[in-house]
Amino acid sequence: MRAFVSRVLLLLSCTSILAQADAHPSWTTPIAPFRIADNLYYVGSQELASYLVVTPQGNILINANLATSPPQIRASVEKLGFRWSDIKILLNSQAHDDHIAGAAQVIRETHAKNMVMDGDVSVVETGAKADFLAPSPNVPGYAPIHVDRVLHDEDTVSLGDVILTAHKTAGHTRGCTTWTMRSHLPGHRATSSSWEEQASGRSTTSSRRPATP
Repeated sequence: MRAFVSRVLLLLSCTSILAQADAHPSWTTPIAPFRIADNLYYVGSQELASYLVVTPQGNILINANLATSPPQIRASVEKLGFRWSDIKILLNSQAHDDHIAGAAQVIRETHAKNMVMDGDVSVVETGAKADFLAPSPNVPGYAPIHVDRVLHDEDTVSLGDVILTAHKTAGHTRGCTTWTMRSHLPGHRATSSSWEEQASGRSTTSSRRPATP
């Protein structure tokens, strides 16, 4: 996470993952999870963002990150006092491996429904083989993941008392997605929290207060 504002062969595959971790140690460096606002929590690493949205009917995870990330994300979720098995929906901000390669493990362990923006569906279901830059060493592959629901621009995802809106912000990937939801900061009016993919592929979070009437 760059900035936080109140916004072939198994061997080759493993080598690729390790090389990325060596090149970007902050991607796998854990930090203490924390509450952002109301029912929104940060459960990612030092520089790869992952968010947990908590509802009375189960939870939503945004970004499963690297193939090696799920144990770190799970540890963060459980440190906050939530159950890993309560994750019912898995969302993402884009289909590159540093945001979604861990999805196969998350889904296997939690049985969460995988929801992906239309431009990234074929990429996710082929393990990045359908990425418009593939084949390229800059687009590492990952385990293919079945998509349970195809999202389109301005679709909403609902669980319990939470509604998230998917905004298609294609560019970094064809299905790059900005997520927004209503959230409450204690002592403040309701805000709109969003997750947006920058060209670098890192996630940033922002909270915007509505204009005073």
